[in-house]
Amino acid sequence: MSPQEINTLSHAFYPDYRPFALTLTRDEDRAMDLLQEAIYLILKNHERFVSGTNIQAWIKTIIRNVFITDYRKAKRRLEIVTEDVPTTNWANRTIAENPALADLSAEDIMTRVEALSPIYRRAFKLYNNGLKYQEIANVTGVPIGTAKSRVWTARQQLRTV
Repeated sequence: MSPQEINTLSHAFYPDYRPFALTLTRDEDRAMDLLQEAIYLILKNHERFVSGTNIQAWIKTIIRNVFITDYRKAKRRLEIVTEDVPTTNWANRTIAENPALADLSAEDIMTRVEALSPIYRRAFKLYNNGLKYQEIANVTGVPIGTAKSRVWTARQQLRTV
């Protein structure tokens, strides 16, 4: 069935759909929106209609399914909006001390990085410059596991210094 045929048939049955949509929505504007969405889906999915079957039942099923989908969406939105805001949220929490926020200057940090042994320092700098572990392994000529281990060891040494 072509889209033009379905469009013609749907408009022929339109007087039957409006009361059906009104019984579902109980609101004229929402019923018209429901019918528009249903007609769009009918035209979009016209190839799914099996010729020789009851087109009126097919269209009413689409209208009903659109209504149910919209109803469920509205219900979920209402649940999200009406959720109780927790009394203890992130804004009320105290700030935990971060050991990384010490009185270190950029020069102190670079001095600590330079104090690492050369194999760990190179892997750490490459990682810090955005290279992935595989790329670090390729550049340094070691297996990927070794590259990961060197970056991890460098981090551990920087934390303890």
